Amino acid sequence: MSGIFHKGRWYENTDMICRRCGRPVYPSDIPEYSYQCFHCDEDFYSIEVEEQDAFYLPPVMVARPVNGITLNEALEYLLDDTGKTRIFQNQPEAEAFLLCHGFTSEDLEHFYFVEVPENEE
Repeated sequence: MSGIFHKGRWYENTDMICRRCGRPVYPSDIPEYSYQCFHCDEDFYSIEVEEQDAFYLPPVMVARPVNGITLNEALEYLLDDTGKTRIFQNQPEAEAFLLCHGFTSEDLEHFYFVEVPENEE
């Protein structure tokens, strides 16, 4: 599952980008619109956005619901050796890391691969 956790809610990746700022857009909370850009704080119709480069793989953090309960709004993140959130170059790299450290492909279905906002890279 790839997307972003924004203001207590999970938004799936749409593979579309904002024409204004070039950042990913996500499904809109407003029924009349298809997409929203969190950076521009704007909602868009489907004709106002464009497809993301097919080869673009955003950096991600690995997360899961706190205490394994999906009803929680909070996520806990995989940390590196210094105690900071570990950031992977892309989702395939994160999945390979988890598989090498004892998780199965079925386990991966329970993780969130949260896209890293540009200001956190």
